[in-house]
Amino acid sequence: MIRFQVITLFPELLREFSSNGLMRRAVQDSIASVETIHLRDFAINNQGQVDDSPYGGGSGMVLRPEPAKKAICAAKANDPDARVVLLTPRGKPLKQSKLHELSQHCRDGKGLIFLCPRYEGVDERIAHSLVDDEISIGDYIVMGGELPAMIVIEGICRLLPGVLGNSESISEESFESDRLEYPQYTKPQDFEGSLVPEVLLSGNHAAIDQWRKQQAELDTWRRRPDLPEDPPKPAEEVSAALVHFPVVDKRGDTITSSITTIDLHDISRSAKTYGISRLYIVHPVRALRTLSEKINQHWAEGFGLEYNPNRTEALEILSIVPTLDDMILDIETRTGKLPELVTTSAKSSDVSSSIAEYRAALPFVERPQVLVFGTGWGLAPEVLERSDRHLEPLFGPTSYNHLSVRSAAAIMFDRLFAASKGG
Repeated sequence: MIRFQVITLFPELLREFSSNGLMRRAVQDSIASVETIHLRDFAINNQGQVDDSPYGGGSGMVLRPEPAKKAICAAKANDPDARVVLLTPRGKPLKQSKLHELSQHCRDGKGLIFLCPRYEGVDERIAHSLVDDEISIGDYIVMGGELPAMIVIEGICRLLPGVLGNSESISEESFESDRLEYPQYTKPQDFEGSLVPEVLLSGNHAAIDQWRKQQAELDTWRRRPDLPEDPPKPAEEVSAALVHFPVVDKRGDTITSSITTIDLHDISRSAKTYGISRLYIVHPVRALRTLSEKINQHWAEGFGLEYNPNRTEALEILSIVPTLDDMILDIETRTGKLPELVTTSAKSSDVSSSIAEYRAALPFVERPQVLVFGTGWGLAPEVLERSDRHLEPLFGPTSYNHLSVRSAAAIMFDRLFAASKGG
C-alpha cells in the first residue's frame, strides 16, 4: 500500500478528501493511505506556536524550522525511503510528467511526505536541507499547501493500477502527450439546437479516431500553443517576399533599393531551413532581376552546383518578380487561392498581431500566407495598407532596434516555425 503523509495545521481537510469519490476507493481497496501529521504536535512552546515573523521585515508568518524538521523526521521514521514534497508557489510547475515520475516512485514501494506550510511558507533552511521536490500548482496563490497536496495525491492515484475503472482512458487525456484531449459529447444529440458532430454518430471508428486527432490538434493550438513540442503545421503554403519597391528611405520617401547577393543567399538558406515554400524577390528593374537570375543560375549548374550543392538547394525556392501583384498572381495560379499578405516592420503599430498569436493561428489559415519583408528603411505605406495581418516588431533586450533584413527574416522564421522546446 502506498503511503501519503501530509504535514499540516488542518488535518480535517485531508480526512474529508480521502473519504470521497475515487480516493475513497483507493483507500478502501488498500491501494493508498492518506495520513496526517499535525504540525502543532511539534510546537516550540505550550501555546502551540509553529511560525514566526520573517527576518528583514514583511507581512505574514513563516513556518519555523524546528517544528518543520521534527514533523518531517517523524514522517521519515514511518517511511525512511519516502520523498519529501514541499508545496510552494516557488516550486517547479506541476506537469503530468511529474505525476508519472512520482507515481513510479510510489509503485516502487516508497511513499511521499507532503509539507503544507501556510501564509508565507517555510524557513528556507528546511527547503534546502530536507526537501526533495518543490512543486507549484500554478501561477497563483492559495491559503496553504493542503489543496495543492490533494491535487498532487489525486493526480498520482489516478495513475495507479486499480483506481480508475478504465485505465486505457488515461492515455487519451490532455497532457499525456503534448496535445489536449479532443472535445467530448453525450446525450441528447440535439441540445437547444446544438448538434453532436455527425462523425461521432457514424459508427466508423477510423473516421472517429481521425476526427478526434484533428480536434485535439486544433484545440491545442487554439487554447495552449505553448504545449506542442513540434512546430505548427500551417494549413496552407507559406512563402516569403523580400520587397525592394515600394520601400522608404530614412526620410520616409518612397524609393527602389538595390538587390544584394548576400540577401538572396542568406534569406534563401534561412527560408529553406524553416520550410518556407517560395522566396520571392520583388524588384521592378529588369536589369537587376536579370543579374539576380544569372547569379542564381551560377549556383544551379556547372561549377557552382559542384562547389556548393547546399546553396543550390536553398536557391531553388527563389523566384524573382517585378511587382507584388506578379507574386500574388503566381501564388494564386499555383494554389488556386489568393494569398494573405503578412507584413513586418521595425516600427510598432496599434494593429500589430503578436508573433505568438500568428504562430498559433497558422494551423487554421484558409489561404496561402506570404511573410513580407521590406528593404531600405521598411515597407512603404501602400504595401502596409494592403496587408491582411501586420506582425509586431522584433525586439531584443536593449532599445537598439536596427536588424538587417537578413537577420530579421531568420529570427522571424525561427519564432514562427521552430519547435517550442529544446531537445
